[in-house]
Amino acid sequence: MDFRLSMEQEMLRDSARRYISAEQLFENRHKRLAEPLQESWRQLADLGWLALAVPEVWGGLGSGVEDLAIVAEEMGRGLCVEPFIGCAVLPAGILSRCSNAAAKELELAGIAGEAACIAVALYEKGSRYDLRFPVTLARRMGDGSYRLSGSKILVSGGADADKLIVSARIEQNGSGQDGLALFLLDARLAGIQQHAYRTIDDGSVADFTFEDVALPADALLEGSEGALACLEDAIDEAILCLCADALGGMEKVMELTCEYLKIRTQFGRPLADFQALQHSMAEMFIETSDARSMLHRAIASFSAPGDERRKAVSACKVKLMESAKSVAGTAVHLHGGIGVTGEYPVGHYLRRVIVSERIFGDNAYHMERFLGK
Repeated sequence: MDFRLSMEQEMLRDSARRYISAEQLFENRHKRLAEPLQESWRQLADLGWLALAVPEVWGGLGSGVEDLAIVAEEMGRGLCVEPFIGCAVLPAGILSRCSNAAAKELELAGIAGEAACIAVALYEKGSRYDLRFPVTLARRMGDGSYRLSGSKILVSGGADADKLIVSARIEQNGSGQDGLALFLLDARLAGIQQHAYRTIDDGSVADFTFEDVALPADALLEGSEGALACLEDAIDEAILCLCADALGGMEKVMELTCEYLKIRTQFGRPLADFQALQHSMAEMFIETSDARSMLHRAIASFSAPGDERRKAVSACKVKLMESAKSVAGTAVHLHGGIGVTGEYPVGHYLRRVIVSERIFGDNAYHMERFLGK
C-alpha cells in the first residue's frame, strides 16, 4: 500500500503543523482552555479546516476522509483542545447525508464559511453506544411540529455549540429502529438545560436535558428511513479521524521520549545507551508503524460496501487505540515521575487516548461489531 501523500496533502500537513507549533504551544494550554472557543474556532475556519468536511456544492472544499485524517493527526500531535471531530467532521458528515435539503444547504454553508459550531447529541445513560433505540422522545403535534423530551450525555463541544443535532424516536412511529429520527435545533431554546464539564484529557463536553422543547416541522433532518444509515456512515468517518488523532499523539510521544532518553543520564551515561530501553523504543516504533498501516487500510476501505467498511473501521479503532495506549503508557514509564505531571506533555497524551478509546464505541463494542454480533 502506498502511504505517500500527494503534494497538496503534504502542503496541508505542513501548514497544519506550522500553525499548531506556533499557536498551540503546550505551555499555553491552560490559557487556551480558559478562553472561549469562538476565537480559535474562527481561526480553524480561516485556515479552511472546517470547510474540508463540507462538499463543494455547499461551499466547502469537498475533501475526502484522507485530508480530514491529516488535519486530525496534526491536532492530536499538538494536543489541540478544539472539538474538530465532534463539531465539524461529525455534524458535516450527518448533514451532507440527510434528506432535509434546506437545512443541509444552510448549515453546511455555515460550517464552511461562518465558523458555525454544531454539536451532536447521540448518547444516553445506559445506551452502551447503541444508537438505534434512543429514550429521548419527539412527540409529533397536530400541526406537524414536535415536542422534544429526554437527555443526552457527553456531547463534545456542547458548551460552545450554536446548534445541536439530536437523535430521538418519534412517538407516532412506534418504538425501535423504525422510530429513530434526527433533529436540528438551536442550543439555546427554551426548555434546554446544559451541564458543561471537562473530561480527564481536558476535553469540553456537556450533558443536556430537554424538557418539552418546541421544534418546528422543518427541524427534522432525517426520519426513520435513513437516520441510522446516515449516523453510521458519518460516525465511521469520525472514527477514522479519531484514530488519526491518536496516531499523531503516538508519533509525538515517540519523539519526546527519544529526546528525553538522550539527555537524561544515569550511572554517568545517557539512558539511550541502555539496551533494554532501546528495545522499548523499538517496540514503540513498531506499534506506531503497525497503527499507521491499520489506519491507511481502513481509509482505503471507506468507500467499500457497508459491511466491509464497518469491519475495517472497527478493526482500526481497536488496534489503534490499544497501540496508542501501549505507546503512551511506555513513554510515561520511561520518563519516570515527570511523565505523570501536569506540566509535562507526555501524560496528557495518555489521558487523551484513554478518553478516545471510549468515544464512538469502546474496544468491546467494536470487537462485537467486527464479528457481526
